[in-house]
Amino acid sequence: MSYITLSNAMGIINNSDIKEASFTEKIYHIPIYFFNHYEKNSLLAIKELLKNPENYFTEFYQRIERDENNNYVYQGSAPSHHKSFECPRLNSDYKNYEIPSDIIDQGPEVADEFRAWFKSVAYLLERDPDAFVTRLYARWGILTNVKAIEIRNSGSTKMDDRSIEEIKEDIDKLIKKAGRFYYASTKNKKILSAFSKLTFLAYKDEQIYNNETGYSDSEVKALLKYYDEKIKQPLKDTLILYYRLDLNPDIEMKGQYLERLGFHSCNHCN
Repeated sequence: MSYITLSNAMGIINNSDIKEASFTEKIYHIPIYFFNHYEKNSLLAIKELLKNPENYFTEFYQRIERDENNNYVYQGSAPSHHKSFECPRLNSDYKNYEIPSDIIDQGPEVADEFRAWFKSVAYLLERDPDAFVTRLYARWGILTNVKAIEIRNSGSTKMDDRSIEEIKEDIDKLIKKAGRFYYASTKNKKILSAFSKLTFLAYKDEQIYNNETGYSDSEVKALLKYYDEKIKQPLKDTLILYYRLDLNPDIEMKGQYLERLGFHSCNHCN
């Protein structure tokens, strides 16, 4: 058996065509209504992958053929699977950023130029994100939120100290928080009634199509961004943590399946 990081497990899901997949499991024992179809299927896919990897690869996995590595700022080699759960490389952090499509469309030379520029100002991402956005616009004419290009770090193999019951309590609290936020004001109700499943719009520069809420696009996006970052994303992350702790704490899978997906055996622990 082999072990992989949670980031790489999510990478398997992201590179799998799950739009038409029909999963029999539930996301959670309490109904959750504000996830869209793709969000639901992504959660159910990682749940199935952790619960029964062989069944996921046999019944659901359909690889999307694409060379996404060329779209990232930091280009690396194929992901690794590990023989030892204690392997230090298994527990290393991961962070990357997607190159905006306007840059990719200009060809590989411009993409390489963007990578070099990005790395020279990357220190601003933690120190002063607004300054980074200003420089991005000044150099490339692109105005976007940093979160729109950040590839979320799904975490390493390390677990936090919460018990499974504590994690379930946190999930319940987030679901209740979502309900309280929805009913907190007329503005919240109008915007979330229309767009709670479309929070990705908060990170788009385009005008919101069919915005009939009575509030400006900037007001809608600001609320959706808060809702996404404070409620939806934390809930997704906590649900995935719950699935992992409940179903496959060490993210253990057969190496033969992983190598078919392009994983290579870790040089350190093998």
